[in-house]
Amino acid sequence: MNNENGKDIRVEIEETEVTECDSAEVAPIADKQDRFSSFKHGMMQFGKKTSEISQKAATTIAEQTKIGLHNQKMKKYNPLFPKEFKSKSFNLPNVIKIVDDAERRGIDVCEGAIGWRNTVGGVEVLFLYDEFVASSHLLFLPIAKCDTIYCVDPFDRSRFIQADTMFSRTNQEKLAELENIAYCLGAKSCAIELVDMSADSEKSSQKAGIKASEYAAVSAQQNSASLNKSMQRSKTTSSFEGSNTPTRPALKWFAHDDTMNQLIEMRCSGNNSIKSRVLELKNSCSATMSQSTAVAIDKLAKVKIGGSATMEKQAVKEQNSVLIFEIEF
Repeated sequence: MNNENGKDIRVEIEETEVTECDSAEVAPIADKQDRFSSFKHGMMQFGKKTSEISQKAATTIAEQTKIGLHNQKMKKYNPLFPKEFKSKSFNLPNVIKIVDDAERRGIDVCEGAIGWRNTVGGVEVLFLYDEFVASSHLLFLPIAKCDTIYCVDPFDRSRFIQADTMFSRTNQEKLAELENIAYCLGAKSCAIELVDMSADSEKSSQKAGIKASEYAAVSAQQNSASLNKSMQRSKTTSSFEGSNTPTRPALKWFAHDDTMNQLIEMRCSGNNSIKSRVLELKNSCSATMSQSTAVAIDKLAKVKIGGSATMEKQAVKEQNSVLIFEIEF
């Protein structure tokens, strides 16, 4: 068919049909491509998020592992830092050993520490670095020395006494206090005798293993002589001009001894003042340290006093000794 311009109308129709057919086929393909692109983008985002989660998980595990190792080291070395030491809630151990800070130098968790704490024989011990002694505000007697053990002064927690001089120093303080009591009460004389019963206790223990027939053969006189011989005695005496105006003495080791307080009250009452008195003061009531602390010190450094006596033996000896205090007014 020809139109006015002479063109074939069927050709135009056919061309239009072809164009419409191509558009219908192309639309589904474009839609598929869009969906694929969207899916691809979603997968990429999922992969990215998964990677981020994996990285965070790996970081968390690494941090937890690091924290776990740090806590293990802290538990192992138990370092003590200045802030904790100076806090009001800090409980200062009764035993301190001064040590060289080089002992733990280079250990990361110990950087900035002043020492560490450890339990020895059930007793807590502070291992204090020698370089921190000056700023610790603690007094070490007779002098602060490295690799030396000190015990707290029972009457002043800021003072620490060298362990191997503890018992002898305590004994001297007790004798001086008794002498001062006699002086303050206006006494004319006093005698202080230290009686050590520990040697007799050891012999009594040995006798327990003797056969009955052998033990029966020992006479009462021999037993008495053996008892006196086994006791170790040391005696000191002092003389004064005497005074009828007594003053109450300051007490430290014997502050809670009932017999001593009674003597002071009787002398200072002013009514029918006492003229003489003999007191038996048990050292177990004014012990230098507990036996468990003495055992811990022996375990810590094998401290020996007098060549062969361990701290534990010294503690037992003190527990078995008495002070005989004779006073005349």
